[in-house]
Amino acid sequence: MDGQIELLDYLESLENKGFDILDYIPTGQANAVTRAELCKRTGLTDRMMRDALHGAKLKIPILNMQDGRGYFIPDMNIENDRFILLRHVRQEESRIRSTTEPLEVERQTLRNCGIDWREEGEQ
Repeated sequence: MDGQIELLDYLESLENKGFDILDYIPTGQANAVTRAELCKRTGLTDRMMRDALHGAKLKIPILNMQDGRGYFIPDMNIENDRFILLRHVRQEESRIRSTTEPLEVERQTLRNCGIDWREEGEQ
């Protein structure tokens, strides 16, 4: 819509003014903070926070163990945090495999029917 700032532009403008979501995410699982608390501390909406967290995860590991404690940067000086990061990576690798293996079957079925799934638009 005219006159409305795009979300990424807004987040970028915040960063240009010195805002960095990483300043609000604690190090160490023992210090985890919920997304609701992060929103409260930063003034960002939940959707904006999700986007900010996604961008930050491209720079540094940020974990949420889905245990209600919230987000944290693993402290690589703490053995338990190193183990948590290792476990998380293994879990995500397994999740990727469990998604891509059936997807390959679907792609093969399309190829068998002469359909190129990479083409834009519907057949």
